[in-house]
Parts: sequence; structure tokens; C-alpha cells
Amino acid sequence: MSFDQLSWILVVLSLAGNFFVIKKNVLGQWLWAISNIGWVSYNLYSGLYSQAFLFAVYFGLCIWGIIAWTKEGRTKLANESV
Repeated sequence: MSFDQLSWILVVLSLAGNFFVIKKNVLGQWLWAISNIGWVSYNLYSGLYSQAFLFAVYFGLCIWGIIAWTKEGRTKLANESV
């Protein structure tokens, strides 16, 4: 796989993540997290350190979103069963 092909795979993952986030599905956060790790690596390899930092921060925000959305989902499910 070429570096150019990898970048397009990361683009597709990022856009798919955005679609699922719009649908309020936590899978979107997971897809973003995976793509962000890829973008960090891609940007570090390319020498784009500020952009690598940006995607590392995005990765952290995805983890925060996964935790918050999962916790919120569990709370909602618990309240519905009462």
C-alpha cells in the first residue's frame, strides 16, 4: 500500500466517523480515534509536527467522547428500565 492510498483510507475513516457522530452513534468516536492515530503517524512521518499535535489532541477528545457517550448511554438505559 502506498502512502497516498493510506491517506485516502484515513480520509474515508474520518468521514465515516463524522457520519456516525452526526447520528449520535459512539462508533463515530471510535472511527475518529482510529483515523486520528493514523493521521498522527502520517503527519509525523511527513514532518508535519503541528498537524500531528492537532490530531493527537483530537485523539484525546475522541477518548473523552467515547467515555462520556458510553457513560451517558448506560445512564439512559438504566433510567429506561426503572
